[in-house]
Amino acid sequence: MAPQSETPAPDGLAGMVIGVPAARRAAETARLIERWGGTPLVGPTVEEVEVQDPHPVVEATRELIDAGAGWSVHLTGVGTKRWFRIAEEHDLLEPLRSILLQARVVARGQKASTALRGYGLQPDWVPAGETSAEIADWMADKVRQDDVVALQRHGEPVPGLTDPLKAVGARVVEVSTYRWDIPQDREPAEQLVRTIGTGGVHALVITSAPQLRNLFQVAENLEMADDLHHALETKVFLASVGSVASTALEERGLAPDLVAHPARLGALLRSLATARRQVWDKATPKEAV
Repeated sequence: MAPQSETPAPDGLAGMVIGVPAARRAAETARLIERWGGTPLVGPTVEEVEVQDPHPVVEATRELIDAGAGWSVHLTGVGTKRWFRIAEEHDLLEPLRSILLQARVVARGQKASTALRGYGLQPDWVPAGETSAEIADWMADKVRQDDVVALQRHGEPVPGLTDPLKAVGARVVEVSTYRWDIPQDREPAEQLVRTIGTGGVHALVITSAPQLRNLFQVAENLEMADDLHHALETKVFLASVGSVASTALEERGLAPDLVAHPARLGALLRSLATARRQVWDKATPKEAV
C-alpha cells in the first residue's frame, strides 16, 4: 500500500494522466489533480436520476410518521432536500419534522448536516470519515429491537448499514429519492475506457462503488471489458477513497493500490501525489493524452 503521510511535492503528479469517473465532484477532483501537476481525464460513469413517481417516498414518510421513528439516518444532502420537498408537497413535512425533532438524527457528512439544519434539525452525530460503515459501527450497540430507523439513502441499497440494524430487530424504512444510472451522454465515459484500455492512463481515482461498476458496463458495451480489466490489473494505479469503493474493486478481482485515510477526496488526491514513485512503477502508458 502506498505511503500516505508524507508531504507530496507540488508536481507530484506531473506528467501523469489521472482517470476520473466521478460526476458530482468531477470538477473538484480535476482541480485537485491539476494542483499536484497532473492531467485529469474526466469521463463520468454515474448520473443521478430523480425518481419520477413520488408514491414510494410518500408511503415511507407516512409509515415513519405513524410508527414514530426513533432514528433518522441521512446519507446525502440532495436526497434529504428532495425527501423534505416531496413531504411538503403532500402536506407531510410538519408531521415528519415533529417526529424527527424527537428522534436521534445521524448525518453522514457536511452536506447532509447542512440540509437538515435548513429544516431546523440538528444532527446528533456525524462520522469523522463520512462513511456508512462508521455509522453502522456507531449505531451497533445503540439501536434496540423494534426501534424504527428512517434511512435516507443514496442511489442504491446499503446492505452494510441496513443488515446490521435489521439483525438486532430494528425496523428500517428506506427513503430513496434518486437512483444512479449511466449518463445519457456516454462519450466521455467511453473515451475514458478506451484510453485506459490502450495504456494512456497512469492512475484511476475511484470515489464510489457505482463508478467502477458502470465503468465496466460501458466497457462491456464497447466489448472492451477484458482490456479494461487487464489494464487496471497490470498498468493503472488504483486509488480508492474508502472501503466501499475498495470493495467494488475487489468484486472485480482487483486490489486497490492506495486507500485514502481519512476517506475523503482531498486525502485521496494528496496521497496519490505522495505515491508518485509507486504510480510510475505500475503504470506503463503508451502515450499520455
